[in-house]
Amino acid sequence: MEEGRGLFNQYCSHCHGPNGIQGERPRDLRRLKVRYGREAAQAFYQAVSHGRTDKGMPVWKGVLSDDALWRIFTYLQTLQTPP
Repeated sequence: MEEGRGLFNQYCSHCHGPNGIQGERPRDLRRLKVRYGREAAQAFYQAVSHGRTDKGMPVWKGVLSDDALWRIFTYLQTLQTPP
């Protein structure tokens, strides 16, 4: 989890805020389960692997390994707010 937090803060926090606390982007990553339910892991992986360039999300596949991406997701799971 700590490694995922470090990766998140290094690569993601400039848009999504330190430790997942809202940054300049409008998506609160503490509400992935609320927004996507059981599909949260799939939605996360799709967004980070392929990007959402129309919303400013870069493509991370090839920049970060799949292992690093899943470590970030594991960290984000610890931040989830209840529905």
